[in-house]
Amino acid sequence: SHCSDEEEEVVEVINDDTEDETAEESDWDEIDAAEMESTSDPFDWARKFLWSDGEHPLQNFENVAIVSVQTFIEGIVLLTSHSIYFHQTGDVIDVMTKEKIDAEGKKPKPNRRWKLNQMTDVHGRRYMMKAQGLELFFSDMQGLFLKFNGVKDRDSFHSKLRSNSKVPLLRSFKSLNPRTVFKKSMLTDLWLKRRISNFQYIMALNLMAGRTFNDICQYPVFPWILNDYQSETLDLNDPSIYRDLSKPVGALNPDRLAMLIERYNDLDGFPEEQKFLYGSHYSSPGVVLHYMLRQEPFTSMHIALQSGRFDCPDRLFFDLAGCWRSCLTSTSDVKELTPEFFTCPEIFTNTNNFPLGETQDNKQISNVKLPPWAKGSPHEFIRIHRLALESEYVSRHLHHWIDLIFGYKQRGPASSAAHNVFHYYSYEGSVDLDKITDDIERKAIEGHIQNFGQTPSQLITKLPHPERSAKEKQPIAPFESLHAGDLKVHTPAKQFGGPKSSCGAILSLHAIGDSVFVLHSDFTLCSYKLNATRNNALPVQIKADKCRMLENNSALTRTVDNEEQSNEQGSNLIVNSDSFALTMGGNYRAADHGADSSLLLLSCDAFENVVKVHSIETLQLQRSVSGGHRGRINCIKVSEDGALMVTGGDDATCRVWVVEHDALATAITDGYVSSLGLDDDEITCSHVLFGHVSPVTCVAICSKLDVVISGSKDGSICIHNIRSGKFVRSLHVDAVTKEVKDSCARSNGITPQKLVIHMDGSFVAYFSDGSLMVITINGQCVCKADVGEKINAMLICHESEALITGGELGSVRVRTLYDLSVQCTLNIKKYGPITTLALTSDPNFLCVGSSNGFLSVVFRNTK
Repeated sequence: SHCSDEEEEVVEVINDDTEDETAEESDWDEIDAAEMESTSDPFDWARKFLWSDGEHPLQNFENVAIVSVQTFIEGIVLLTSHSIYFHQTGDVIDVMTKEKIDAEGKKPKPNRRWKLNQMTDVHGRRYMMKAQGLELFFSDMQGLFLKFNGVKDRDSFHSKLRSNSKVPLLRSFKSLNPRTVFKKSMLTDLWLKRRISNFQYIMALNLMAGRTFNDICQYPVFPWILNDYQSETLDLNDPSIYRDLSKPVGALNPDRLAMLIERYNDLDGFPEEQKFLYGSHYSSPGVVLHYMLRQEPFTSMHIALQSGRFDCPDRLFFDLAGCWRSCLTSTSDVKELTPEFFTCPEIFTNTNNFPLGETQDNKQISNVKLPPWAKGSPHEFIRIHRLALESEYVSRHLHHWIDLIFGYKQRGPASSAAHNVFHYYSYEGSVDLDKITDDIERKAIEGHIQNFGQTPSQLITKLPHPERSAKEKQPIAPFESLHAGDLKVHTPAKQFGGPKSSCGAILSLHAIGDSVFVLHSDFTLCSYKLNATRNNALPVQIKADKCRMLENNSALTRTVDNEEQSNEQGSNLIVNSDSFALTMGGNYRAADHGADSSLLLLSCDAFENVVKVHSIETLQLQRSVSGGHRGRINCIKVSEDGALMVTGGDDATCRVWVVEHDALATAITDGYVSSLGLDDDEITCSHVLFGHVSPVTCVAICSKLDVVISGSKDGSICIHNIRSGKFVRSLHVDAVTKEVKDSCARSNGITPQKLVIHMDGSFVAYFSDGSLMVITINGQCVCKADVGEKINAMLICHESEALITGGELGSVRVRTLYDLSVQCTLNIKKYGPITTLALTSDPNFLCVGSSNGFLSVVFRNTK
C-alpha cells in the first residue's frame, strides 16, 4: 500500500534515527594525522581534504566531542560553507569505564569530514542534563552526535549552519526546543487519524524528546505492552493480556507500590521536591545493556560495566517471563523496553556463543527463553509483539503511557498522583553542574546522571495527550485472513489487449493513483482508469483510456519473444516485468499524482545495453544511458519513494541511480562514479555495487530500509546500503542442504530469480528450483516452501502481511509472510500464464497481466 506524503516524511525521520553504528565505524572521509605537516595555517589539517569551489571557513569550535554509543572523542570542529571537519585532540574514551581505549597497533588519529549537502536533519540534544548537544543526520542514514563546550557554542554552530552553509537537503525545523519541534511536527494529528503506526509515533516522540541511539544514557524507551508470557496462544483482541498502560511499571503491583509509598513517606531528610518513589529508572545504561548483552557493541560494554566479566548468571537476561516478573515484584526494577523488542529478533539469540554461565539451579544460559506463544522462534515473537503494539487495545490506551513518559504526568502534582516520581537528578533542569564547585560532589552527581537514568524532555506540560479514537469500521484488508473462495476476478470485455488484439502478452503493469499502465509485448502502452464502486458484487470499474506506441522501440522489440535467448556468457534472458519500472522521480511530492506529465517509464534494453527513459505524456524517448554497465542490463527496480533506482547486469555489478533529484544525486554520488561523468538530466548513476562474480538475475530496493538486495546466476545474494553503496553481506542457499549460508555461492548455490523486500527487514526470494524463502537481512531463514510452478511475478501486500504470486499455471496464490502457507488460490488459467502483477492503492485491488494480453482485476468477495 502507498503512504501519504506526510506519512512518508514521518517514516524518513524515524528511519534516520534507527542506525546504531558507532561513530568510528561510519564511512567518513579520513586523513591520518601522520600525513600532516606543521604550518602556520590553523586550518591546515582541514585543507588536506579537497575543498569545494567557493568553500570558506565560518567558525571553529574547541572542546567539542563526538559522542557514540560506546565512545567519547574530544577534538576541534571547523564549520565551513560546505562541510564539517573534525580534528581529534583527545584520546578515545570508553563511555562505560571512562578510561582510554587502547589504540595500540591502530593507525594515527584521523581527521574527518562530513559534507553538508548530505545533511537532512538537525536535532537539539542534552548531554549531562545540559542543552549542549546536536545530533546531525545525513542522507546515507548515518547520525553524528556532537557535544559542544556549552549552550552558547552549540547555538552559535547551529545558527551559522542554518544561515551561512549550503544544506539543500535539510528539512528539520529551525528550533532546537523539543516542545516547539513537537508542536510544529503535527505528528499527533497523523497518529490520531491512524496515518502513522504506534511504533512510528513512539519512535518519533523519542527522537523529539532527545532520545538517541548514539548515547547509551539516553537510549529510546518503549513500553511493556503485554502481561501474558505463559499462554500457548494469544488472542490480541482480549484486553486481559495487556499491561495497564495508565500506570508506570512501578505502580502495576499494588503490594509493591504500598511498600514504595511507605519508603517515600519515610524520606524525612529530603526536601519535598527531592523525594522519590523509585531509586532506579525505566531507562538507563544498565537497562539497555541488560537487554542487549548478546549483540555487539553492547556485549563489550556490558563486560566493561561489570569490570571485565559477564554479570552473575542469575542476574542476566535469560527468560522473558522471569524478566517481567522481576519488573512486577522487585523494588529496584521498574525498567521498560527498548525498540529492539519490536524489531530485532537477534537480541534473544546468543549468535556469538558467549559463555554466559549457569544459574544457581544449574541452567545453562544461552538464548533467551521466550513465551510459549512464540513457538521457540525469536522472529515469531517479534511478529506477534509488533502486532500487539499495533492492536486496538494499545491504540486506545497508548496516550496514557505517553502522558507518563513524555507528557504532563512526567513531573509536578500529576506525576505524584500517578505514582510516577523518580530520582531528582533524573529530571531536566534539576541540577546545574557548572555551579557546583566541589569536585567530589560534582563527580558524584555526574556519575548518578550517567548511570542511573535520565527522564526524556517533557513534550506536553499541562494537558493530557488526546486519545486515539475508535477505529472506524473498515472492510477487512483485501488479502488478510483469506479462505477458499474469498477472491474474485473481473476481466473487462472492452480492453486494448487480448487474443484478438495484435498487442501481444502483457510485459508489465504499473498502478499509480487511479490509473493502470499496461505495457504489451509489441511495446504498446495502454492506460486504464480504475474506479471503486459500492457494488459488492463488482466493487471496481475499469475504463479504457489511451493506447499508444513507445517511441524508438525497435531494439527492444527484438528482445521480446517467448523463448529464452543466450549471449556469449551463456546467461539467459527473457524480457518481463523486471525489465520495466514507472516513477514520478524524486520530485514526485510536488507533482500531481494523476498527471502523466510527471511520469517516466524506465526500461533496460538488453541489446543496446542501456537504460531508456520514456515520458508517459508523450511516449518519446528522453534518455538512453548505460550508467557504466559493461554488457547487457537484465533487471531494473525503483524504490517506493520514486527517487532511487537499481539495475543489475551481465557484468556482475548493480548500479544505484537517482531519478530527477539533483540535490540527492549530488549528496550520495561517490567520487569514483562522479569521475566517470555518468550524470544525466533525468537519471544519475550514483554507485557501482560490487560483490557478484556472475551475471545479476534479479534486484530489489527499499529506500526506507536503505537496502538493495541482488541475486546472481551462481546463487549469490548480495546486500548493500543504497545511499552509501556500502557492501553489507553476501549469502547463498546451498543446493544440497537447502540452508542459507554466508559468503558467495561460487558453484553450489541455487539461482535466485525474484526478490521482494518486506519493511520488517526480511526479504522473499524465489529460486530456480521452485522454492520460496523468507530470509532476514542478517541471513537467517525464517521459513520456506516449494511452489510447484515457475513464478513470473510476486509482490508483498504490506497492509495484509501477504505474499502474492502468479506464474505459469495461471493461478494467483496468496500466502502468509510468516510461514508461506497458501491462504487462497484463484485460478484464471483460461487467460494463460500470469506474467505480471501490480497493486493499486486505497482501496487495494490486484491487477493481473496474462500472456494472452488480458488485464484482470482481483478483489475480495464481500458477500
